[in-house]
Amino acid sequence: MEEKSQSNGSIDGGTERGPTSNTDRNLISEEQQEEESSDDHRTKRLKHAPILEEDRISTLPDSILLSILCFLPTKDAIKTGVLSKRWSYLWTSVPSLSFEDGSFQCIDDFTSAVDHTLHLHTATKLRNFFVLFNYETHLKPYLDLWFRFATTAKAYPLPQHLYTNEFVSELDFYFCKIKPNGIVNLSSFTRLTIGFTALCEVAIKKVVMGSPRLEYLELDNCCRLNRLDLVSESLRKLVIYSYFMRSSVGRSPDPVFELEIVAPKIRSLEILGFFLMKKCRIKDVSSLVEAKLDFNCEVKEEDQESAYKEYEQTERELLESLHHVRELTVGKWYLMT
Repeated sequence: MEEKSQSNGSIDGGTERGPTSNTDRNLISEEQQEEESSDDHRTKRLKHAPILEEDRISTLPDSILLSILCFLPTKDAIKTGVLSKRWSYLWTSVPSLSFEDGSFQCIDDFTSAVDHTLHLHTATKLRNFFVLFNYETHLKPYLDLWFRFATTAKAYPLPQHLYTNEFVSELDFYFCKIKPNGIVNLSSFTRLTIGFTALCEVAIKKVVMGSPRLEYLELDNCCRLNRLDLVSESLRKLVIYSYFMRSSVGRSPDPVFELEIVAPKIRSLEILGFFLMKKCRIKDVSSLVEAKLDFNCEVKEEDQESAYKEYEQTERELLESLHHVRELTVGKWYLMT
């Protein structure tokens, strides 16, 4: 027995292992097959097992999560409420709301969804409020309600009128009538954009004068405006982008073909886009530091020769009125004429 034990050898002894019997080989083969089968089964289980990862996002503070939700459309932000109890009502405190009617089958579903969302919203103030839908006359009560909601701090029970608002700092108006009645007091306004609307020079002057902190004003495809008299101490930049002619939609054209600009306090002026039979004349921009003229003047084909000569004269006058600016940028069309 001792000799047989020694003949088998020892791993530690460094001797060679003797020949293995057929029975031993069969036992070893069966054990290897069982181990391989067990390994394959374990691998399959691991392959199909769910991957459990730590939910680090939900552990973030509310302020950070709300900032993340601000980048989502409100409809998608609401969907996060099904993730967990932590997220159930988090969206109701988002300070930014945006709604578009494109994802709804009918306008009634859209208005109901907006109303329901605003009813559940709990944020004390809104930083951004965006609504995009095809306006119809019967929707005016909804629009009035939504705008009052967006421009009213929740701490005050009485809604404030649009032109006497002290909380909104930035506002974009498109396809809206600007007709302020009474006193205008927009004490927090710093940035205002008005687009695709007929403007009365008295109305825009009243809005600007009633906005003591207004720094940026942009007029995008506006019409019926023949003089901009902007004597404002705070206004620093004026952008005029194209001039929308109402005659293109079946309305009578503007009777006056010149737009005079009087803005002695602005530091930056940009005139961009397309101007159809409308010329700009700068009367007073004595504080101007930088200006950009990158616009095309479209004229009727039969009047091109005479019109271009007239525009050449207007451009010379524009350049003369901007001789004092430190930085002047002109577009390709301006250089070609």
